[in-house]
Amino acid sequence: MVIACPEAQGETLHEAIEAAWHTDPAHTAYTVDATAARRNASAARSWFPGGPIVGGQYYDDHFIGSKVGYTTYQGSISVPLWLPGQGTATEHAAQADEKVAVWQIKVQRLAVATRVIDLARDAAVTQARIRNLTDVRDALAHTVTDVQKACAAGEVSQADCDMAVAEQEGVEGALAEMQQALENIRADLEALTGRDDVPDMAGIDGRLLAQRNIRLDITQDPRLQLADAALKKAQASYNVARHSYMPNPQVGVMLSRQEQYQSPWDTQIGVQFQVPLPSEAVNVPRMMQETQAVSRAERDTILARRKIKAEYQQLSSQLQSSAEIVRHARMEQSHAGQRAAHLAEAWKVGEIPVVEYLRARRMALEAADRLAQADVTMRATIARMILMAGHAP
Repeated sequence: MVIACPEAQGETLHEAIEAAWHTDPAHTAYTVDATAARRNASAARSWFPGGPIVGGQYYDDHFIGSKVGYTTYQGSISVPLWLPGQGTATEHAAQADEKVAVWQIKVQRLAVATRVIDLARDAAVTQARIRNLTDVRDALAHTVTDVQKACAAGEVSQADCDMAVAEQEGVEGALAEMQQALENIRADLEALTGRDDVPDMAGIDGRLLAQRNIRLDITQDPRLQLADAALKKAQASYNVARHSYMPNPQVGVMLSRQEQYQSPWDTQIGVQFQVPLPSEAVNVPRMMQETQAVSRAERDTILARRKIKAEYQQLSSQLQSSAEIVRHARMEQSHAGQRAAHLAEAWKVGEIPVVEYLRARRMALEAADRLAQADVTMRATIARMILMAGHAP
């Protein structure tokens, strides 16, 4: 009566994950972030931290009514200079940004794949419950017909007849509810992958763990790698702030031309050099802001490590327990189904009241649902372990 494993579909779990990843808008966004950070690192290798600065001045005494005719033209061009170590620190900060973007892509891919597995699990469980309810509904249809005939003949009470009809209506209502739940899951799958097909989880079993030699290693988890990259990014930004203790100095050349009657000089050229002095009012808040960012990144790294370690332990424990639960649930379902079949025969020959048979049928349905839940949970756990190990399920 019960098929615990999800039915094979046209789309595998791997194909669903790939489809979800290619349609995920965050994929493009993080790719752009990585490209931008790479170009920023390239720009930091420039000779100067900024573009040239052009200046000009003009003096003329005609505006104040003078008849001397004194006129001066001045022009200058200068460029900012890197402070010692500032250019290298800026380049390293951009490279750290790129690594953060790269790991964000991998973490997002992991999140998308996990979401697909969760939806596939929910859909598989719902499909199994629909199959179980459909089988029970078909069996109860014959039972209700027989009970109504027996009631009309006076062989059973009206209370027993009403109970059989109520049991049938309850199954019909539960079946409609499960069908609606499945449609909701299909809608979520279509929004995620572009297709409403339920991914096939029938091929996910413990043999894949042995074939691929799956071992969970917390140091290889992309979420921890992202936290480490974010910490290095914060440290790189702090290093930039430490080497930017003052505004960038400027050096350039300037040209001056004076036009005055019988002037012994008319054109001059010189060097321009400006060095802004450091200010604690600017430097201290900036350094403290970067120090706080490093502290927060260190905190996030520690919390991420603890969370991932606990998740790995839970997955390992869940795999062991789910395999045991499946074994017991399969035995329970088998015996409950046999008991319901035996009581059905006993009721037909008048050995037991119909209420006993209906109660046995309900117990068999609950056992079948528990088996479906345990079986799919075990497969989903295996798929997540494969995913956490860096492989595609």
